[in-house]
Amino acid sequence: MSKRNRDNNVSDKSYKKHKVKSYRRKQNKKNALILVPNISGIFVSCNQKKESLCVSECYDLFNEYADKIYTANEGSDNEGSDNEGSDNDVESSIAKEIAQMKESHKSRRFMSIPTGTDCVVFIKTNPPVNPIELVHSILIDLYNTGKKKTRFSMRMIPITKTCYANMNDIKKMAEEILKPRFHSLKDNQQIQYAIVPNFRNNNVIDRMELINAIAELVGNQHKVNLDDPKLVIIVDVFMNICGMSILEDYKKLKKYNIEKIFEELNKKESEETVLIRT
Repeated sequence: MSKRNRDNNVSDKSYKKHKVKSYRRKQNKKNALILVPNISGIFVSCNQKKESLCVSECYDLFNEYADKIYTANEGSDNEGSDNEGSDNDVESSIAKEIAQMKESHKSRRFMSIPTGTDCVVFIKTNPPVNPIELVHSILIDLYNTGKKKTRFSMRMIPITKTCYANMNDIKKMAEEILKPRFHSLKDNQQIQYAIVPNFRNNNVIDRMELINAIAELVGNQHKVNLDDPKLVIIVDVFMNICGMSILEDYKKLKKYNIEKIFEELNKKESEETVLIRT
């Protein structure tokens, strides 16, 4: 290879490297998100100064369960041919690499979004992951087996969708989320439910106004049961964002509190041991 060819080759590689790095920097800035409307995910509470460990732990745990639930439905990430143009076509090579990066980002199941609040992390979920299905599977396994797979995560609240924290947007989102669980039932079936609002760093939305608005959208066909509801409507107002979901087994799973479930299982085990000894 001549010196000129070597120089051109080095120049092409440097140019490609620069373009890819530039794209990555732009993507990192773009993806340094705060909570925004129209996303789904999971609020996870943890001990103070353990947020990064909690996020890492959640990635491992969520991927473990997502592999079981969703892998069969996910297509291969390696589809496509490599025979597109010449290896010497720098622009084509750059475009291809950036396209692969975009596809990799798009297919990523989970992404941590900073909340700006101690002891609370938010893990955004991407399709096909259903955050309610995922968290329920994790907690039911803990309830049934007594095997705790977390050290830093204390409570997990899945969120079906988010919107801006104003009453108009909340009502619009609530109609969408409530419909399949409350308004698409046969034979006028009655469901006992509870509304559980949670406010963090927000003093704009009135608690009772929010509860009454959601109850009105649920309708008089269904009955409020605060002691043992079949369905619990979670309305989580976090700064200027509101997240909402409808959860089952809320009482059984100790308000989706991992530590409380584990404590209850240990308590039952201790009581059974005492009975056996006596």
